[in-house]
Amino acid sequence: MLLFVDKQSDNASIFSFNITSKKYQSLVAKKAYENIQGLAFDPVKGLLFWTDTNERSIYWISLKPGYKNHLYGNLLIKMDDELPRAIAVDSCRGYVYWTNTNVTKPTIERALYDGTKREVLVNNNIYMPVSLAIDQQTKKMYWADDREGIHYSIESADLDGKNRKTLLTGIHHQPNTLTVSKDSIYWVDWGFKSVWQLPKNPPVDQEPVQISNFNNETPFGIAANYKIEDQIQGIEECEALGKLPQNKSEISDSFNIPKDVGLFCVHGTKVNGKLLCKCTLGYTGDRCDISVCQNYCFQGDCGVNDKGKPECRCNSGYSGQRCEVNECHGYCLNNGACSLNEKNERECQCIGDFEGSRCNNTDSAAASRSSMSMSSENAIIETCGDGWDSVRDPIIIILAIICSALCLACVVLITKILQLKKRPRVDKATHLCNNQEAYNRQQECNADDGEARPMRDHH
Repeated sequence: MLLFVDKQSDNASIFSFNITSKKYQSLVAKKAYENIQGLAFDPVKGLLFWTDTNERSIYWISLKPGYKNHLYGNLLIKMDDELPRAIAVDSCRGYVYWTNTNVTKPTIERALYDGTKREVLVNNNIYMPVSLAIDQQTKKMYWADDREGIHYSIESADLDGKNRKTLLTGIHHQPNTLTVSKDSIYWVDWGFKSVWQLPKNPPVDQEPVQISNFNNETPFGIAANYKIEDQIQGIEECEALGKLPQNKSEISDSFNIPKDVGLFCVHGTKVNGKLLCKCTLGYTGDRCDISVCQNYCFQGDCGVNDKGKPECRCNSGYSGQRCEVNECHGYCLNNGACSLNEKNERECQCIGDFEGSRCNNTDSAAASRSSMSMSSENAIIETCGDGWDSVRDPIIIILAIICSALCLACVVLITKILQLKKRPRVDKATHLCNNQEAYNRQQECNADDGEARPMRDHH
């Protein structure tokens, strides 16, 4: 027998499925605002337990034939500010365990099947215990903690909360539900949409193994094929569990829930004999819970006409079937500001030199003055330039002086060269001949002087 929660059903929330006969059976009627998070079954007592986070409660029913349960389940524990989520049972000792996911004070707790002897087992160094499993073989409880941020952990402790041990810490997993088998721990991870496996007693730094991936689907539940004889072997407290007949799946016929139970027509009435609602004007949906005016008018009030259709009464400045048109949008040109006067007429507040009902004209006199002013400013700019640059301008002056000096030196050098070219050239041979002739004449003169001059007596 398979027990499960169907959140899409209209009239029932918890069902059984006979694996042999392939038949479904509804067990608990659906409440209007329930939020069932955990489900656990004790085969010894035939008791089914579940948590309802919205009701902050734990409920139960008996599946034994002939037992008369409340249509919506029997209340076991009503809590104040706790948020019960995961739930598990210890069939050997008669305890029901659950996790509280209120992050301000999260806990793991337990109580007897009648709700007495309630006690807190874990309440420190825990953030959001999202799933819980009981293992009779090791006499331990295992849980998954969806820690703050991207972190998570898989932990264990004795059934009384002692000898706590962290088996694995990691990141990026979003554990949702957990189960145990003879040798391993399995959990569903919403982050990777996968199922992961870890040994019950993993070595240090043991990484989990991904055994299944669901790609585009998100798994919500998991159960291990863990035979009872493998769990209770050698455990005296589990003697009653070992005596259970195999494949027993008989359930009381008192769980035949009428089809229209749980069908709530919020704004309408039920149609007799059918899972249908007849909605009043202005509402639609399977349960008549959707107003036709919901998000219909953008800027205005919505009403319903005699045909049940929505109509809008627009606010000032808006029009259109759904009041989606802003009448000022794009009306004033040239960045003018649009507003409505007392008569709900559009008016423009123009800026600058623009005028007119839509700021589409310019003031010619102002434009002329502006043009003259701009011309004057341009003239000043052209005369004055950008002013003295303390870095650029001295460099330019120095370069100009150097260039001028080089040019002057070039002029002087060229002038000298030209003057040298204008001097007469002397023929060396002619010059030597002239010198020889002058020498000869001098010798002749000296000879003539000797003949005419009388000899002196040196004595």
